[in-house]
Amino acid sequence: MNLQPTVFISSIISEFYDLRGALKYFLGKSGFRVLMSEEPDFGADCDKDSLENCKSRIEVSDYYLLIIGVKPGYEFELSNGTKTTVTLEEFKYFLELKKKGENLNLIAFVRKQAWDYYVNNDVDKMALIQHQFINELVNNSLLDKQIGRWRYTFDKFDDIIQVLETNQNGLFTEANRKKSVYRVYLKQELTQILKTLLIRDKGDGKGIKTIKEAINIPDLKFRDYFKEERIDKDVAIHIIAFIQFFTYKEELLLKINRTFNYISQGEFSYFNAETETYEMPEYIKMTIQTLEIIEKSLINFKRGEHYQKLARMDRDNFFIKEYEYGYVKGQLDDLNLATLKLINLMRCFHNNWNDFAKKDDTFYDYRGAFTDELKTTDIIDFANSYFDK
Repeated sequence: MNLQPTVFISSIISEFYDLRGALKYFLGKSGFRVLMSEEPDFGADCDKDSLENCKSRIEVSDYYLLIIGVKPGYEFELSNGTKTTVTLEEFKYFLELKKKGENLNLIAFVRKQAWDYYVNNDVDKMALIQHQFINELVNNSLLDKQIGRWRYTFDKFDDIIQVLETNQNGLFTEANRKKSVYRVYLKQELTQILKTLLIRDKGDGKGIKTIKEAINIPDLKFRDYFKEERIDKDVAIHIIAFIQFFTYKEELLLKINRTFNYISQGEFSYFNAETETYEMPEYIKMTIQTLEIIEKSLINFKRGEHYQKLARMDRDNFFIKEYEYGYVKGQLDDLNLATLKLINLMRCFHNNWNDFAKKDDTFYDYRGAFTDELKTTDIIDFANSYFDK
């Protein structure tokens, strides 16, 4: 399934123009991408005719939503002289894909008036080709296990919505709506968190800098790892400013906790049919990793006594040990890494990307400079073999 579930709506436009528009709005609000040939986002290829374009869009869809009415629409002849319609040919192509084993779900609706004409075999009020179309839908052996000998009939838009909201077709419209809502909340929180990690450039008042661009903590050489050494005043000023900047960030921890609450609802998880497991999108994995790095840094600032000592030290007479300097520089590097990841997440959310490219889970193992070097795979191997000793 696509990361954004995709629905192809197959029907004639003239009879169902308003209905198609309403369905696009309803399904779009519920988090689905809706493909309709009359819309500019259909993705048509100018080198293909309209039917071939429709077939190519069916191929990339997760749901084939078919609506059959009384009118057949534009009729034309195939090379063998058989009469057909665009909607009927779309349905036949859907059947071809199903025969090939494609994971494409069918949702079929027949207008009640058309169904009555079919049941009563009334060819005067509905074209013969529509009778054949409905008969193919109901009696096709390929679909027997999927829809049995019944189908949905409707008189009005509400009839269709009631069916879609039952989740019988695997659409889960409410779940996708919730996912869209939580994604908006997540975007807002991450935007605010990134804002606290950026600094306005005092040069022209318009530019923005990351913390690492604004605070200079260079690589220094120390003579002894455990002995205090005096460092340059300019570097000391940057260290003090850096510590003070992050010592009082309780509101940032609250934002992080709220964001974790959105993620913990499970609305972002999706089912991977290949592995038969629920998985998280890459942007959620990156969000968790980023927030845990920031959270750990903030807690270190609050609890670390050496940070408090450094923050109170005279900048003209600033002494620090090499390992303490390494802590501070490591914190700066961690927060810079988290900032860069947040910038990438902003691009994802505000440009409406579906997700990032798939990464190995080890890519998200890092949780800060002061974590030990044990990897997740090391822990799993250790646990599995521990009682074999």
